[in-house]
Amino acid sequence: MAKQKSQPKQGTKKEIAPPSYSAKAIEPAAPNSFSIDEKWIPAILSVLVFVSYIPVWKNIFVWDDKLYIVTNELLKNFDIKGIFTEYVVGNYHPLTVLSLAIEYALVGDKTWLYHLDNLILHILNSWLVFRIIQKLNSNDLVSLVTAVLFAIHPLHVESVAWAAERKDVLYTFFLLFSLWYYLKFDETKNKVQYIVSLILFLAACLSKGMAVVLPALLIITDYCFLKKPLNFQLLINKIPYFVITILFAYLATHAQKDAGADASKVIGGAYTTGERILMTAYAFCFYWVKTILPYNLYPFYPYPSKETGSIPAIYPLAFLGALLLVGAIVWFGRKDKRIWWAGAFFLIAISTVLQILPVGSALVADRYYYLSSIGPLFLIGLLVNKFYTSSKGALTGFGIIALVLCVLTFVQTGKWRNALTLFTDAEKAFPRDAMVLSNIGWHYLDNKDFPTAKQYLIRADEVGFKNADVCRSIGSMYLDEGDNATALKYFQKAEQYLPISNRTNWLFATVYYRMEDYKNANRYFKITLENEPDNAEYWTSYGLSLIGSGDFAEARKAFKKSMEINPQYWDAYLNHAYAYRKEGNFEQEIKELKELIEKAPQYLPAYKNLGVTYVDLKQDNNAVEIWKRASVRDSTGDYEYNIGINHSLRNDIEAAKQWYIKAAQKGNTNAKTILKNNGVPGY
Repeated sequence: MAKQKSQPKQGTKKEIAPPSYSAKAIEPAAPNSFSIDEKWIPAILSVLVFVSYIPVWKNIFVWDDKLYIVTNELLKNFDIKGIFTEYVVGNYHPLTVLSLAIEYALVGDKTWLYHLDNLILHILNSWLVFRIIQKLNSNDLVSLVTAVLFAIHPLHVESVAWAAERKDVLYTFFLLFSLWYYLKFDETKNKVQYIVSLILFLAACLSKGMAVVLPALLIITDYCFLKKPLNFQLLINKIPYFVITILFAYLATHAQKDAGADASKVIGGAYTTGERILMTAYAFCFYWVKTILPYNLYPFYPYPSKETGSIPAIYPLAFLGALLLVGAIVWFGRKDKRIWWAGAFFLIAISTVLQILPVGSALVADRYYYLSSIGPLFLIGLLVNKFYTSSKGALTGFGIIALVLCVLTFVQTGKWRNALTLFTDAEKAFPRDAMVLSNIGWHYLDNKDFPTAKQYLIRADEVGFKNADVCRSIGSMYLDEGDNATALKYFQKAEQYLPISNRTNWLFATVYYRMEDYKNANRYFKITLENEPDNAEYWTSYGLSLIGSGDFAEARKAFKKSMEINPQYWDAYLNHAYAYRKEGNFEQEIKELKELIEKAPQYLPAYKNLGVTYVDLKQDNNAVEIWKRASVRDSTGDYEYNIGINHSLRNDIEAAKQWYIKAAQKGNTNAKTILKNNGVPGY
């Protein structure tokens, strides 16, 4: 049975503080109330979480994980300055990025540590929920039910199973810890605890901008649980919290605008003020409904379609539902302010993402429920406790519900295995949504299924996604197919959209190079290099374009620059030699290719070019010898095939046949075709 907390002492006379300023329970525990030894709570929560999230160990990186982890140079370089000064994917959350950087330094892009740390943080958050509710309410059953539901609710899967959502579990950890120390400060008046609370709040804001809601949460906790009157005195010790809130609210807004995630103009132009009010009401009701019925959970919930000229009827109905729900909370809270606290906690915690000021393209999201869920789940805890006082069978009923939620969380976690399993159900629900289509496209692109990837990305673009990454990817696939004109069209679209990337300039340069428009190619290569002067690949590409325009001396300077940046970027050495070939200086080319082979004997293109040059110089035996050396290191059969061709051109048919056979044995399809066409047995 939870013990009543002792009253704080103040002043030199050691007087007991007035009850209205103490963190005591609102109602005394009943004589036969439920009790549990607190030492078992962490173990119970850990078992529930690890069992419910078993499928997470098979989950790969999905969605924004690539931007946050796999391709994030801040992580790869462990760039502390950049981590604390740069925005990442439209957010300023340096502590989140730092935690990911530490993990990357330890395990690279292996997923297990990221998932493990998210699970640990989720367990700690569940434990803090138990301790905070227990401290405020002094009821073990209410605290346990709230914490268990927090640990296993399916709506929390997105925040826990998604590696990039580290920011949710991390900021919630610091925020709840800050709230805990604030309650301790209120109880003891120890200013050190107040300072610790402020520091933890700062850490929460450095983990995710949504933490700015804490000062308002402290105020409603003061009023509803600590029985403090709503007056100016109540706000004085909140001033430092509000200063931090204002600072990080500004940073969060600026970061979103910088990434193009501020959707105010787009949404404002697509929907009337009245429709936006209805959508806010829908978002408010969405989370309460999903609290009770966590079904049809998707990674993305788009704004409503207006194909019929107006938003669906569910939205006006949701407005009525929101009024009834708020009315019920206000009515029942008159006699029990804990109900007011639960409703206010939810509303305050969710306020920044109710799309009153539209951010992004999602109307609602499971991850937004993570912190705000404490309010509704606390109400369920109160309800279970009420039933328990009448019937001990309430515990059995709750146990069954908890088991069902564990199963649902288990299933939902498995859907985060990869982008295809994650977005398949969403595609069925929202078949024309660009976000859903593009993510399925990225999955197929990552798995080298280019035709299917292109199909999905084109569909995403056609429904008006206006996303530069989508257009760049479509254009790149057309570029690889040799359809330069179509590729150019998509690069031109990418240039108009966000997110901005210097790679667009490089792709422009590349497509113009392929089209032999060297003037435009060189112009875009210069722009590319102005933005990224230390990119060896870009310098080498620029050098090739200069060769195309006949400026061989400048081309070699570009290749030299590439070598200086990356002394092991062998393509630069190869093309430096190639520039001499284009000038007709075969002697210098051969010299440099031989030097390259000595430096990098595993670099096979050098053998290929050297052999081709020998053939052009009628030195076939030298060509064959150099290709023989390459064939020892090659697994494709290409060099054996080249030797076969060389012998064939010299009418040495038997030698050619033997080399074609060697090439075919390595799987070379061209060699197999020649052998088959010439009636060689076995082919």
